[in-house]
Amino acid sequence: MRQAQAPIGSGTQWGGRASWGRINRRHFIVVGVLAALIGVVAAIQGTANVTSAFGQNGSDQLAFFFPAAQRILDGHPFTIYAVRAFGDYPNYNPPLATIMMTPLLAIGQIVLPGAGTCVDTGYNSENCRSLLGFVGLGFVPFVLLLGAAALGALRWLHATMSQGQALVAYGLIVLSPLTWQNFTNWWHFEQPLMLFLFVFGVAQLQRNQVGLAGVLLGLALLTRTTAAVPLIALLVVLAAERAWPVLLKLSATIAIVVAVGFGPFFIFDYKDTAYSLLQWRGSAPIGNSIWSIFINTPLDGIARHLDLPVAIVAASVVAYLAVQRFGFSARGRELWAVLSIASLMVPMLSKTNWPYYYAEPLIFLVIWEFATLHDAPMGLWRWPILSVAYLSVTATLSQFMGSPSATGGGLVLRLMGLLQFVVMAAFAYAIWKRQAEMAQPANGNPNATIPPYADTRGLPVVPSGQSQRR
Repeated sequence: MRQAQAPIGSGTQWGGRASWGRINRRHFIVVGVLAALIGVVAAIQGTANVTSAFGQNGSDQLAFFFPAAQRILDGHPFTIYAVRAFGDYPNYNPPLATIMMTPLLAIGQIVLPGAGTCVDTGYNSENCRSLLGFVGLGFVPFVLLLGAAALGALRWLHATMSQGQALVAYGLIVLSPLTWQNFTNWWHFEQPLMLFLFVFGVAQLQRNQVGLAGVLLGLALLTRTTAAVPLIALLVVLAAERAWPVLLKLSATIAIVVAVGFGPFFIFDYKDTAYSLLQWRGSAPIGNSIWSIFINTPLDGIARHLDLPVAIVAASVVAYLAVQRFGFSARGRELWAVLSIASLMVPMLSKTNWPYYYAEPLIFLVIWEFATLHDAPMGLWRWPILSVAYLSVTATLSQFMGSPSATGGGLVLRLMGLLQFVVMAAFAYAIWKRQAEMAQPANGNPNATIPPYADTRGLPVVPSGQSQRR
């Protein structure tokens, strides 16, 4: 059997030498240490401008996560959804991150000066800076775990990838400003945790560890609600492939994990939990999105309820067409293209957008693009052009998306939402076009298929780009 040709710009395989220099494990360790140092600085210095939970430089951690965790510390663990901020604005966050923050918060209250004053004010004072930074430090390792999970996925998808390419992919994830802005401007420490669980879960699914994949993906849903859109796209791919045993086992496992995670809160505090997680979202404000065109129009009320259904339907249609038109498989490299497009639906179609939403598509995009560089036709597609372009554009958008409009709304607010929609749609189209232009790998090419599953009772071994439909 003929050896697969190495991609342009590559060196040798994992563990070997790159043609442009010696790349080995030490280089990955150096990048990881550098990322950790950035994380430490981000978690500490990022709190410098915090003055209160509800001011211009406020924090969702202080407004929602910490007060919810305090209820656990006070002996009321199932009432975290009774927390309110900004009037009747509820705690809309799944419980896993809050639960994980609780021991860190307890330790911080013991060892940090001024922590008592912070708690006494309901986490609404400058004294909360040290607690915010301390808890943030506890979540820095999840960025490194995310990078490791991405490397593991790449190694499985493209075993002949050079160490140099792998190092670049790793750096794009763990050194990205999109990754670390959750520890500075927006304080959503749970996002790297969710992404780690999701990437690791999909990687386990592609290794045919369906039960473990279901547990990990269920935990991802218990961490951030934005995991739902790419997860639904994944399930649609399995359904379109007619991989019914895998779909049933995966869905059942996810459902059990989610039920166990949310169940106690609905049982012991149904009213607050139902309002926070099910009822409130329809009344949430519109901002920084394409839906801004409906503000103060007769369609305003309808638009507030449409964003999530539209995003889910759009992601599902993309997943279904990917299987029907191109034969995408849930165990192929191309699955990550579907996940990239599906995750773009969140900043593209969510009615209220924040810059930290940009990080999630980047992770899936990096994994997919680097795993398929060797499949791409000649030209720009042989370079990680989409990952770098997406990082550059969204890092720029992050500087002003989410900030108040200079005109207090009106035309400028609508233009901001339109700009974001067009940019996200353009990247979704570029991903679709690049994958569509991929040369279909031929049978017998050792680099054309994912390595065989150890357990052959699940998804069948199929070449990338060929469906199991009958």
